Amino acid sequence: TKSYLTITSSTAECKSVCEGMTDVTQITVEHTLEKHWGLWIWNEVDGASWTKTVDTRAISLVNTKSGLDSGTYRLKSVFTLTNSSGKSETITIYSEEETI
Repeated sequence: TKSYLTITSSTAECKSVCEGMTDVTQITVEHTLEKHWGLWIWNEVDGASWTKTVDTRAISLVNTKSGLDSGTYRLKSVFTLTNSSGKSETITIYSEEETI
């Protein structure tokens, strides 16, 4: 599982990718662009959360968000992997931080 954030000018490209083990039959990813508001506080950027579900063992989700204000951002990616028995595991990762 990987989470990537690239910001060029005031536009963010958000990318989450995952390849599960062979018994994974479904993956859902929700990724959310977050902005740092001080100390350990991160808030979701309005209109910058996306979700995708696939019935395979690999997933890629790419979205862009434009019109960002100056500040520090990160991408939060939450993956839910389900196997053929219906058991699920959730993995949350964060991208490197980007500042504009």
